[in-house]
Amino acid sequence: MKNLLKLFISAYILLSSAYSQFIPIDSIRVQDSNQVSRLLGQTVTTRGVVTTHREFGLSLVYFQVRTAGCVGFDTTFSSAVKRGDSIEVTGVVSQFNGLTELNPVSSVTVLDTGKTVNPTVATCTQIRTNGELYEGKLIKILNVTAVHTTAGGNVTVWTVSGSGTNYRILVGSDSCDIRIYATSEIANQPIIAFPFNVVAECSQFDSSIPYTSGYQILPRRLDDFSGATVIQPSSNIIPDKFFLHQNYPNPFNPKTIINYELPVSGQVSLKVYNILGMEVASLVNQGTTSAAGIHTIEFDGSNLSSGIYFYSLSVDGNLVDIKKMSLLK
Repeated sequence: MKNLLKLFISAYILLSSAYSQFIPIDSIRVQDSNQVSRLLGQTVTTRGVVTTHREFGLSLVYFQVRTAGCVGFDTTFSSAVKRGDSIEVTGVVSQFNGLTELNPVSSVTVLDTGKTVNPTVATCTQIRTNGELYEGKLIKILNVTAVHTTAGGNVTVWTVSGSGTNYRILVGSDSCDIRIYATSEIANQPIIAFPFNVVAECSQFDSSIPYTSGYQILPRRLDDFSGATVIQPSSNIIPDKFFLHQNYPNPFNPKTIINYELPVSGQVSLKVYNILGMEVASLVNQGTTSAAGIHTIEFDGSNLSSGIYFYSLSVDGNLVDIKKMSLLK
């Protein structure tokens, strides 16, 4: 197992070097203490799948990979793509009220078409208090039980004025802000019967540094709303496959969060290795049975030196995935 892990690390380094000209969206989203991208002002090339195209205005394009999302704010860019396009895009990293963007965009290439992106299920609390993890991504909130104005009154129609109007959706006593754009087909339409599920982009509008609040969700079209027949807590949702998430934040100092998903229960091992393949931490010991679901582990690298580390997830003795992270002190 140890030799196999070293082989994976070597292959990972070689592949990372071979594709170093592309900056993953995850890396663009690495932020400083003000939650501004560390690549601010730099020209980067990245890839993703378009999930929103002009629903929020002629210049806005949301695109993402499974683990992270970004926004392009450029009319020429938006005219060259459509929803479901797999794209390679080059632009300048910027930010607008906390929202990480590429603006302007200098080039875009459509690599493929007809791609679909499954939204990440999230709660209102997760969006409201930890929205940076979801910013730029397509999310889904289950079992909305009411819609209020931001002042607290019940509403039955998505009445919109100006460029858009903010409301508040409730799931029981939990809540988060939702913005309906005047350019979307949702504007001034009746709200469907409760409870309902909603798919939306996670965005941010925070006018002051540090950009740690102002998270809101942006539904795109009427078909982003669907009836919910079963009320179930999101914590009971079972993933459809094994998945190891990229740690966040990354780089980190000294703590970071690692999430992993299990479609079935199993004996889990989650370990951290240095660049030589030597184990430096065991976050979940082999033989520990974890239930099906989404699991969160905090890794504290206080006792380690700055550098590149790898973390691996194994279930029932089978390696699921290995990812790289950077500790900067």
